[in-house]
Amino acid sequence: MKISDKFSTFDNPSLKKLKKKTPVLLVTALLLLTLALGAALLRLPRTEDGKFEAFTKKMFLAEVQGNTLNLHYTLANPASYGIQNYSITLGSMDRDAQVTSLALTENYLSTLRGFSREELSPKNQLTFDILAEYLAACQEGSAWYLYDEPLSPTLGIQAQLPVLLAEYTFRTRQDIEDYLVLLTRIPEYFQSIIRFEKEKSQAGLFMSDACVKDILEQCNSFVKSGKENYLKQIFDDQIDSFTNLTADEKISYKQQNADILSAYVLPAYEDLMNQLAKLMGTGKNTGGLCHLPQGRDYYAYLVHSTTGDASSIESIETRIKEKIVSDYKNIQKLLSTESGLTSASLENIPLSDPADTLAGLEQMSLRDFPAAPEADCQVKYVHDSLEDYLSPAFYMIPPIDDTANNVIYINQASNYNALELYTTLAHEGYPGHLYQTVSFEAQNEEPLRSILSFGGYTEGWATYVEMYAYDTWDENPKLASLYQKDRSFMLGLASLLDIGIHYHGYSRGDVATFLNKFGITEDTANSLYSAILEAPANYLKYYVGYLNFLELRSYLENALGSRFTLKEYHARVLAIGPCSFSILKEYLTKQDYLESIA
Repeated sequence: MKISDKFSTFDNPSLKKLKKKTPVLLVTALLLLTLALGAALLRLPRTEDGKFEAFTKKMFLAEVQGNTLNLHYTLANPASYGIQNYSITLGSMDRDAQVTSLALTENYLSTLRGFSREELSPKNQLTFDILAEYLAACQEGSAWYLYDEPLSPTLGIQAQLPVLLAEYTFRTRQDIEDYLVLLTRIPEYFQSIIRFEKEKSQAGLFMSDACVKDILEQCNSFVKSGKENYLKQIFDDQIDSFTNLTADEKISYKQQNADILSAYVLPAYEDLMNQLAKLMGTGKNTGGLCHLPQGRDYYAYLVHSTTGDASSIESIETRIKEKIVSDYKNIQKLLSTESGLTSASLENIPLSDPADTLAGLEQMSLRDFPAAPEADCQVKYVHDSLEDYLSPAFYMIPPIDDTANNVIYINQASNYNALELYTTLAHEGYPGHLYQTVSFEAQNEEPLRSILSFGGYTEGWATYVEMYAYDTWDENPKLASLYQKDRSFMLGLASLLDIGIHYHGYSRGDVATFLNKFGITEDTANSLYSAILEAPANYLKYYVGYLNFLELRSYLENALGSRFTLKEYHARVLAIGPCSFSILKEYLTKQDYLESIA
């Protein structure tokens, strides 16, 4: 999992806010500055490329300031991008903010259409194509405003916010001040979410009681720690290690943080819990999205926007079934021809140190992947109060101006064996998220592309290389091959059920009956049903993305024939970077673009 779109809300500033007021100058001053102003005018973008790049820079600066978490996690040094003064905000889920966001999206699209694409460089044409498709999807998504769900037990805002706050790096004194103010904004932000959930309730689109209960449990786990909340512990540790603060200043900051946690943060979570509890019973749908008015259409939109695959749901479903059948046959073949292929074989293999494993994976990646830029990575462990509610592992994307410092979180509740830890670190680290991120940023000259989210590409890539990593595990290659087929099969099964639940209307009983054919217990079936219900299209982001990378590899192999190499395929994919799969396929063999990156 990759935490990329740190906070996605509707609070997007207008480009007009970037325009500076021109001071009134005396005539004599104007005369004295004539030559300087003339030189400045000569530097204004005259070419189509120059005008386009000026537009994308303005768009980036506007969007990155939409909320302070996005700004902090995108830029380590905002001043280097000309960002000096900014509002401290978490954004808003209110209707007014959504209307403003839609108007801004339409403005972006209108401006974009004013450029002559043919006059742009190949790299700018790629950005143009990606941006046009991305904005059109945002525009389409606005019609489904009330179908969005910001809350869920594992992937919801309330679950991920503590992690983002815990990882809020203090590089400067201003960062500390911003963080403390940001904490005081949580109540008003949660209030906007509550208003949004009430609007969903009135429209008959509120979540099920089962989902509410899971969210309440997650919130309660965070709240019950009280004054010993881990956000206090982590803040104190950061302040203790921060240089250029006096002893008295450190004491003051620690006290401010403790007071704000007690007065703002914990009460905000308690209020969220209380308000959600009051809405219980108003969510009538206990099944998939297809049971909602226009739910199947919304699900189709969600799948396409989440995966980056524009194929019909039926086509995606067919491809998933074909891969599942292939994997199942391979599993049966391995089990029938090889002996001793059991999980017990892994029990005696000790877990390696994660840092050593990452170093080994980075070295291994040189076989079929371009060399990665220099980067450090810390492996941290999810706080025990969040273990039951966060993903098994995730990678925190670094700021685009500080990609040398990276963090991967491991959830110890997952109880990894040696093979699982190895392939998980391949997914999150090398040649997965960390590698893909630092490789792309090392050659990306367009900051706007760094804040556009393409889950199918990023999670699909990480799943693709995770499957690749199974083939590089030397401890027991045949067992690793079995695990790889089983992992692919189970992801495919979950993805197929995602479509079944949300598009075809499979019930909890239907899922249990179906999975029983594969020896999967009813308890496991119920857990999977609940997970899919609470996060529609999430499994597809990983699995359909993975299938697309396999299919594109075959496509390029056929296009290049004897000139094809796996390393070249990976290099081209990484150079193009995150985008939809239709654009990725187009540019994989686009000669003028390939020449421009050579």
